[in-house]
Amino acid sequence: METSEKSATRCTSLLQYEPIPAQQHMPLREIPLWIFYHLRLLNWWLFLLMLLGFLGAGGLIWLQLHTGGSQGLSRAAELSRFVMEPGAGLLAGSLLVSDPLLEVMMATRAGIYGVLTWRYLLTFFMLLLCSAAYLAWSRGLGISYARQQSPLFLLLVWLVPVLVMSMLGLFSSLATRNAALGTVIAAVPLAGSLFFYEKLLSIQATHPFFLSYTYSGGQDAPDWWTNRLALLGVALVFTIWNWWLLRREERLLGSLQ
Repeated sequence: METSEKSATRCTSLLQYEPIPAQQHMPLREIPLWIFYHLRLLNWWLFLLMLLGFLGAGGLIWLQLHTGGSQGLSRAAELSRFVMEPGAGLLAGSLLVSDPLLEVMMATRAGIYGVLTWRYLLTFFMLLLCSAAYLAWSRGLGISYARQQSPLFLLLVWLVPVLVMSMLGLFSSLATRNAALGTVIAAVPLAGSLFFYEKLLSIQATHPFFLSYTYSGGQDAPDWWTNRLALLGVALVFTIWNWWLLRREERLLGSLQ
């Protein structure tokens, strides 16, 4: 009897799962392959539309400057603030939930956190590259975004809405298990900030939460920096919430059924 128990214990120990230790650092030769792999899985046509959007906005600004008369420069500056502030952070909402290889992603060495981080950074880098080129080009044309536009100011004009909208889009996609619905939900606060700005402007408590504060005319307001800090806090809250949702792998797998 004792011998059979020892044999059963030995057989059980042989069947136990022992994970393969993951490498601490990815070899340099694998990084380009890893980047191209995720670029293929991402919605490349959204990146193409984003690039065409920046080019189209640049064309409209050029027309305003050359055919808009005395009001051309102010209209071009208004359009540039719109392009730079609302951003394209809605792309993040479709990075993970609609992935048809989600089960495989969870089984990889990098894990779901590593894969999502890579995809978010790739999207963020593409947005940053296009936005930086657009900003440099518009500044070269003499377009002003505010009376005092320091490098930190210009960075927060673009960075804050992108972080808020991308984190909200990802949260909505994970919560609803529908990437398209998550993208729509992420657009709701921006639409409210654009369409109800005049009605809510008299309420001081709403100023820290205007996503389009710079575009709507608050770029020189004394509480503009408060607005940026408050929105950064909102983005941080949604980042933590997304991290909690990503730990519930069974719920993510249910989005594919």
